[in-house]
Amino acid sequence: MLRIHPFVMGHLIGAVMTGAIAGAFINPQAAFTGAVALFGGALVSCFVCQWRPGVEATAWKLWPVAVLANPVMLAALGFMAADWECVVGARRGWDCLAAAMAILTAGLCLLPPFGGLLWRWWKQRRVPAA
Repeated sequence: MLRIHPFVMGHLIGAVMTGAIAGAFINPQAAFTGAVALFGGALVSCFVCQWRPGVEATAWKLWPVAVLANPVMLAALGFMAADWECVVGARRGWDCLAAAMAILTAGLCLLPPFGGLLWRWWKQRRVPAA
């Protein structure tokens, strides 16, 4: 039977839930797209986290790697860097919509690793005594 590490499981489930809930405020298609996009980014992030620092690493090492290894987060940071004038408020208007969505996406990418850390903590806490 395939055994998935609790951090990976919590991270992936947290990504799907975060994307689906955030997208549900727009419409069902956005909920599906958000769930798939965050799941894909979390999947890549989990592979990187297994390689370095390892899924059993301490939370202060694992969370930053999980966030910064997510390609969705990197794309959001790239959009924010490209439209930096909108991010800092030097330019306003409808042209800044992509920057606003990038800020929202970057914020959403911060949440799924917490789900992984929480699920890992919960599973380690409930280990039966031998």
